[in-house]
Amino acid sequence: MNNIRKELGERIRELRKIAGITQEELGEKSELSYKFIGELERGQVNVSVDSIARIADALGVKIGDLFFKEKIPVQKILIKEKSPLSKFSPQDLQLIKKALRLLNRTFSKV
Repeated sequence: MNNIRKELGERIRELRKIAGITQEELGEKSELSYKFIGELERGQVNVSVDSIARIADALGVKIGDLFFKEKIPVQKILIKEKSPLSKFSPQDLQLIKKALRLLNRTFSKV
């Protein structure tokens, strides 16, 4: 049984990463705790059918897709917020974060 939980968790993690969302974002979209999502991805907890349905819906896949290892097309979940940062690529956002950290360190010493 432990192996089944682990395989399901690995599949959920794989689909979440393909969708480009964090555990926290998946938790919010599925109305489940991000801590539970993490435990589930590590195969540490049992999951109810209701929770599986919520996760599949949040990932935009069918429930069966959580149990099959075939490559399936998953659409990225788009952020609907009109944040000025949503226009940047993930690489650009990482550079911005690094620059802000550097500026923060520089000016906190002044």
